[in-house]
Amino acid sequence: MELFIKQATILASNSGHHQKKMDLHIQNGKIVRIHPKLSVPKNARVISGKQLYCTPGLADIGTHTGEPGREDRETLLTLSKAARAGGYTTILPFPNTSPYIQTKADIHYLIERGNALGLKIYPVGALSKDGKGEDIAEYYDMFSAGAVAFSDGLKPTQNAGLLLRALQYVTAFDGIIINHPHDKNLANKGQMHEGLLSTMLGMKGVPSIAETAMLQRDILLHQYAASKLVVHAVSSKDSVELLTKEKKNKKNIFVTVPYLNLLCDEKSVDGFNVLFKVEPVLRSDNDKKALIKGLSSGTIDAVISNHFPVEEDGKKVEFPYADSGAGGIETAFRATIDSLGSQMDLALLVSRFNEAPRSIFGLPVPAIEEQSFADLCVFDLEAPSVFDKSFSVSNNNPFLGKTFQTTVVASILGEDVFLTKEH
Repeated sequence: MELFIKQATILASNSGHHQKKMDLHIQNGKIVRIHPKLSVPKNARVISGKQLYCTPGLADIGTHTGEPGREDRETLLTLSKAARAGGYTTILPFPNTSPYIQTKADIHYLIERGNALGLKIYPVGALSKDGKGEDIAEYYDMFSAGAVAFSDGLKPTQNAGLLLRALQYVTAFDGIIINHPHDKNLANKGQMHEGLLSTMLGMKGVPSIAETAMLQRDILLHQYAASKLVVHAVSSKDSVELLTKEKKNKKNIFVTVPYLNLLCDEKSVDGFNVLFKVEPVLRSDNDKKALIKGLSSGTIDAVISNHFPVEEDGKKVEFPYADSGAGGIETAFRATIDSLGSQMDLALLVSRFNEAPRSIFGLPVPAIEEQSFADLCVFDLEAPSVFDKSFSVSNNNPFLGKTFQTTVVASILGEDVFLTKEH
């Protein structure tokens, strides 16, 4: 498909056209011309908008899929469509499938399947065998096959000795460990953030110390092993304060935050709204403000969709029995831009979705230059639209029915073009 992107402001810090309004001509999957004013090619599909931006395709760390084994929740086909609709051209999926992603063959399958579906997949291999948290998996075999990191996803590693061995083992090939800080014993099967609202609702709460206690442990282990660690999906003010101090003097520790924790707080679950029952839990307004400050200051490196599809039966039950998780890859970017685009520098905020996630893992950031492969997200800040249909098998996105001002107009990966709006 031949494309012409008309008068889009480019947001790409590695480009000579950064923050300049340009026309882009794309042909055969390549950017052939970038100029302030180009003639529209005769047969090109024109992409235009009121306040159009063009940036490298988004990248998501820790996306959950159902395939293999839980296709009732999500398939790679539906995930690829949902991702592209959200502006993502690259995902780093967690290994929490059935069976776990823990062999060379598993890694190869995900990469090849992504290529067939028009989505770059960089798999995250299992940290422990079968995700049981007992023995380390075969890291080097997975790394040699293309795994970019190792994690048990949102199943935090409770065993400190196991995590230390993992951190030490991957130093041999400069590997990366991802761990979500959450002490299950301190959380004690809590259902929401521990505070006044949880008391009023009669719900068992999850105290912030359940996150910070494990975070302090992980920081110490990271220092001892002199390894690389991604602290995944932080949710509390206390965690931001700890990490701000740690990152002043230390390298090779990185931090992600779920977009829902940036935009919502515990009040979202008032009335027992199961669609906002997520892991990590939505905390207080003060926690939310601290996360936003941490994102702006650089303490938090990347924003994640925390996409966790849950089938209808897992949500249409009473709140204490509902599964945690929310679909997010279709709405993470546009919801965050709508909410925070006026509070933060837009270029910086966008970079937390595309440049930062790749930089953490040493992945190349797509270039927006002439003769470069087209790996792009095009969005319009003034294109109101209703999110009324999800591509995901599981319709557990809490923003279904919401009108967003920001619309992802297109995601482009070579000759694979996903248009979300007619032009």
